[in-house]
Amino acid sequence: MRTIQPETARRMTLGFIFAAALMGLAEVVVRLSGVRSTYRHDELGQWRVTSDLQQQSFSESQGGHYFRVSTNADGFRTSAGRERPDDQVRIALMGDSTVFGWGVNDDESIAAVAEAELGRMGHELHVLNLGQPGYSTAMVGGLFQDTVVAYEPDLTIVFIPMHDYNKSLVSDLEHLQGAQTVRGAIRAWLVQNVALYELLRRQLYPLALEPQLLPHEASKEDRVERVSIDERQTVLNHMREAASAWGGEVSVGLLPLYADLQRGSGAEQSASGLAAVHLTRRPGLDALVDWSDRHQRPVFDLRDCCARGGRDRTFPFDHSHLNALGSREVGMALAQAIASSGVVTQQDL
Repeated sequence: MRTIQPETARRMTLGFIFAAALMGLAEVVVRLSGVRSTYRHDELGQWRVTSDLQQQSFSESQGGHYFRVSTNADGFRTSAGRERPDDQVRIALMGDSTVFGWGVNDDESIAAVAEAELGRMGHELHVLNLGQPGYSTAMVGGLFQDTVVAYEPDLTIVFIPMHDYNKSLVSDLEHLQGAQTVRGAIRAWLVQNVALYELLRRQLYPLALEPQLLPHEASKEDRVERVSIDERQTVLNHMREAASAWGGEVSVGLLPLYADLQRGSGAEQSASGLAAVHLTRRPGLDALVDWSDRHQRPVFDLRDCCARGGRDRTFPFDHSHLNALGSREVGMALAQAIASSGVVTQQDL
């Protein structure tokens, strides 16, 4: 076995130190030039709609469309509080801005319509709108553990957000809980701490400045989905374990995207519609169905809930969100699905 001579070892050590010093100097120069690492720790993680809003007016930035939002003390679009009367049955809807009802008034959200329709059918259930704009399944899981457990919903339906499939440099769980692989840990450390790496990215990849890429946007850069198939199941398992403490259950749901509503119509796609085309088959759907079968839970699949016509059921300036008509049809379909799924029994009422 060949041994390294002391002089060779000394030179190698000095070379390593010199290279590290050059890298450190380059990092300082890059930072002084104004380039920062891709992500900063204080700019990622959970956020929530402001609490205690009373008919606050919001507007769509593109279309000049106004809608009013009310929230409770936890920033949820519901009048329900944490204390639950003993005889009250609660169904919590969680997800992103579509569940929240971005663009529609409080009484036009999917949750509000579903509750009213269930009441008309004779089921006195409280459907809580716990959606939050921009959320992924990982963020939904964090919110559930942090706040929703206090509401003790009998059933929580997680509508899988489209944001899960956006490509990022660090997955949501990698940021919130740390990477689980060596490769992931190296990638996360580089993008969160090294400005020189960010400078190289900008030179190599045309879309490097985009924090997220939509599913139809191609890049040669090594990016990951915000929530992978395995991470999604991990989040759902943790939610289900927490809910078992009060006898609650967790199910998954699928809301219609623009492409689902337009399917077969031949209508021209918008930018958001193009993104939705790539998700018509929903990556990871088989895994979600398998997870639901293992736990004997229904899947609330509402993709085919409505008559064809994405233009009629979304905003002309924003095809990624349901308008009042779209929300009403989806809410009524959800009420029918809940009533026929067997999750609501006479004992619950």
